[in-house]
Amino acid sequence: MKESAFETIVYKAIKVLFDIIALIPPKTGEKIALFLSKIWWVADKRHRKITVDNITQAFGDRMSAAEINRIARKTFFYATNMIFETPRVYALKPGDVTKHYTVHGIQHLRAAHNKGKGVLMFSGHLGNWEISVQLNNIARLQVSGVYRKLDFAPAERYFHEKRESTGSRLYPLKGAVHAILRELGKGNCMALLIDQNAKRHQSVFIDFFGRTASANMGPAYLALLTGVPVIMYFFVRENGKYRCEFLPELPVINTGDLEKDLVVNTQNFNKALEGVIRRYPDQWFWVHNRWKTQPLAE
Repeated sequence: MKESAFETIVYKAIKVLFDIIALIPPKTGEKIALFLSKIWWVADKRHRKITVDNITQAFGDRMSAAEINRIARKTFFYATNMIFETPRVYALKPGDVTKHYTVHGIQHLRAAHNKGKGVLMFSGHLGNWEISVQLNNIARLQVSGVYRKLDFAPAERYFHEKRESTGSRLYPLKGAVHAILRELGKGNCMALLIDQNAKRHQSVFIDFFGRTASANMGPAYLALLTGVPVIMYFFVRENGKYRCEFLPELPVINTGDLEKDLVVNTQNFNKALEGVIRRYPDQWFWVHNRWKTQPLAE
């Protein structure tokens, strides 16, 4: 669909705005984000309650109310600070990577990639997941991803262009299966976020932080269908830099019983992600109603 004159003007305004934000020094951006996150915390009672309830359900047996409240406030701060972090990430050049990242476990990704089948790379809304657009420069491999399209066309154009400006190829979630299979068929890497609540017809039910959760079965189905290696990766903030870490290859269980294998592998993938979140509990997006969809009553 052809872009209207109004949409073009709005797109240019968005671009200018984020180009300006990218120039704001990190410390200054953090101060502004802290102020804005405090307003959000007070004004948005619904998401504040979801966040506190989620953390309490996950860690209430080992954390005090004060600790839970601290993590919840940090969640709001980190989410707000992404407004300032993300434009700087988009603006980074390949040579800047070592200045801003520490990389751990890259040998696991290379070992998986050397099998020549392509690699499925799973992560979640942890730390700043937008940094995934820099995976090409960090791993020096072709890494593509799947994303949910924005409804507002000028914003969709801006973020799609920026996400692909680092060499990644980004495919809209709807109808992405063919693109994923094509990328894997070329021996490339495909990055997917797997931690959101899934609609009932797309999901299997698993245990996540001791609670029944609806998880998308698509990642497990892709792993079983293609036989490609599966790697968990994540980005978190650590000591003034971003820590990029790749975990050892996850085994894919294939017994021939598809229904059972989808549940087992989906559970295993999410269990690995849960382990990472437990390491960095204040950097996961607890604001999301992760446990919204539940099994139907008997």
